Amino acid sequence: MNTPVFKLNVVTPTKVFEKDIKYIRLKDKTGFFGIMKGHANFLTVLLPSLCYYTDGDGKEIFLAIDEGILSVRDGTVTITSKEVFESDNAEMLAEIIENTFKKRDESEMAFREIFGGIEKSFMEKTIKLVKGSP
Repeated sequence: MNTPVFKLNVVTPTKVFEKDIKYIRLKDKTGFFGIMKGHANFLTVLLPSLCYYTDGDGKEIFLAIDEGILSVRDGTVTITSKEVFESDNAEMLAEIIENTFKKRDESEMAFREIFGGIEKSFMEKTIKLVKGSP
């Protein structure tokens, strides 16, 4: 049986891509669910999860979604998320996610240190101002 395809659009702050797919499995607060061609219009909030779709050739492609919004409208599925990682190799995808989260943690730590320094400087200057010191 030749399953009909439909459009999948993935939108993140850094990329937009479109695929022809046969099936997609995703996760929201109610659990995992699937979408095929002809699905009713639908809107839900996606949870961070490992999902997959079947492409037009029948190959499974994995998606790691860092939460987001899913909409099905007029036969097109759109995922909007802060980050979406894609790979046909689940192990490679896990490695990509681990490296990305490590970099994100390092960036957030550096930001916290910079912000802490700014906050300290602001407090010191505010105390001097209140005390009337130049």
